[in-house]
Amino acid sequence: MRTSQLTTTYIQALIFAALGIRCVVAYARERDRRSADLAWAAGLFGLSSLISAVSSTIWDQTLLEEPPRALTLLSSAIIFVSIYAFLRFLSDFIPFPKWVHGIIIAATAGNIVLSVIERPDIRFDPQRGIVPIPGVDNPISYRAYIGYVLLYLAVAFGVLALAFAVYGFRTAGLARYRMLFIASGFFLLFVIIGLLPRLLFGNPSLETIRNISNVARYVALFAAPLLFLGFAPPAWVRRLVGRADQGGPPLDRRVRGAA
Repeated sequence: MRTSQLTTTYIQALIFAALGIRCVVAYARERDRRSADLAWAAGLFGLSSLISAVSSTIWDQTLLEEPPRALTLLSSAIIFVSIYAFLRFLSDFIPFPKWVHGIIIAATAGNIVLSVIERPDIRFDPQRGIVPIPGVDNPISYRAYIGYVLLYLAVAFGVLALAFAVYGFRTAGLARYRMLFIASGFFLLFVIIGLLPRLLFGNPSLETIRNISNVARYVALFAAPLLFLGFAPPAWVRRLVGRADQGGPPLDRRVRGAA
């Protein structure tokens, strides 16, 4: 079970890391605002995925091992900033009022501060399920804090999925395919976030925890290539879409043939 978990986790992390690298390279070449916003959004998201994969390898939670708190805080900050960057990238297509940008920045900073203040007071025990950690005193219930974080992520991924889907249906050609791939990828991440509250609330059984964790892991594995194809489509995807749009070979191939 752990081997399968690590395999899917690393495949997902490598796809997100490859996406980040491609977006950073694209920014180095194009140097415009959209490519800059996407570069640090995808780059941070890929870094967060790699940190999660490495943490899963070094520290085995089934043996009650936990990564250092500093690493956990760093990972939380990275994911919150990456979500802000993706929303900023969205604003390059669908402009937001300045006050919306202000709210997003404030929420991002507040989330990072809360992640520092709140300390885990529950953990997963493979024999007993979710159990309390004695001696931890938080300003608010840790379950309530996690519930808020999941709600925040669900709203962010839901907004990204819906906005890119709407934008995609208003465009054509490669842009439409890219936007719909992006929307589908974010929708799958939204679905994953929707599954996670079942792990924290209602005292789920060990079998339920394992089943939901497996479903979430494989759904995330499908989300990664969809986002990759949307944000950084390889040349063969561009050629395939060009052929579908034109009813024949891509334009660049016809030009080379005529020459």
